[in-house]
Amino acid sequence: MNVLISKIEKGKPFFEKVSRNIYLRAIRDGFIASMPVILFSSIFLLIAFVPNIFGIRWSKDVVELLMKPYNYTMGIVAFLVAGTTAKSLTDSINRDMDKTNQVNFISTMLASITGFLILASDSIQGGFSSDFLGTKGLLSAFIAAFIVVNIYKICIKRMLLFECLKKFRLTYHRYLKT
Repeated sequence: MNVLISKIEKGKPFFEKVSRNIYLRAIRDGFIASMPVILFSSIFLLIAFVPNIFGIRWSKDVVELLMKPYNYTMGIVAFLVAGTTAKSLTDSINRDMDKTNQVNFISTMLASITGFLILASDSIQGGFSSDFLGTKGLLSAFIAAFIVVNIYKICIKRMLLFECLKKFRLTYHRYLKT
């Protein structure tokens, strides 16, 4: 037992370093923020299929009705995680920035959701495909969130302004900050 404890204590500095990584924290917090949706959808999955254990079978129509909320909520988990991960990462980055010069988390949430849709969904007639908006698209959600937040961070830190009419420059920079 003491050998096991000593091995765990040896690895403690490494695991403390890993736990302080802002990207891993953002992923963790992004999942935690979307947990109510995951729990809500799981209830419908349980209602639909747990009675099968006891020999009770729902009709096909009832199973289809119960699976609809599950498919609609779990079907957009990556969509939600893209936004919540971006918000969490923005909050972490803002802790290190000057209080008067911070990144707006709503802007990064919306931009990362948009970036995620560009990365993960294809256009189909009448809308867009939802094949990768669920758990299949989580990697794309993380990539979109990380890239968007870092682009915003660079723009704010360096006061990067895009060439536009002079009277709109200050308004644009104020928009990025707020």
